[in-house]
Amino acid sequence: MAVKKSTAPKSGTKTAKAKPAVKKAAPKKADAKAKATPKADAKKAAPKKAPGVKLTEPQKKLLESVAATKDEGVLGTKGNAKMLTALLEKKLVKKGKKENDQFRYHITKLGSKHSPAPGSSTTSSEPSSAPPA
Repeated sequence: MAVKKSTAPKSGTKTAKAKPAVKKAAPKKADAKAKATPKADAKKAAPKKAPGVKLTEPQKKLLESVAATKDEGVLGTKGNAKMLTALLEKKLVKKGKKENDQFRYHITKLGSKHSPAPGSSTTSSEPSSAPPA
């Protein structure tokens, strides 16, 4: 039911408290919206980068062998199925043709960035530029 306003205030304290409370509530809503927009703009300006791909030694060796075959690709077997699945999820290899219930796997552009050039050794413990003593 609607309450009618009276022209003569019954007590001055009730109306004096009610008016400032309403005025204070409205700027809080505007301040909250104003504070939210710069935060959203800051998030759009600086997106977080995805962490790099981490590979185990057997995965690195398998990726090198896939990169070495180039057009032919590596035939997926039961022995390397788990590693190929992991590399597939990381988008380092892609599935090719199916041959006898097994797929051929080929390297992707991202995979070629993570695999070293053929013939280079990644496990050398000595720096090549150090002079022998």
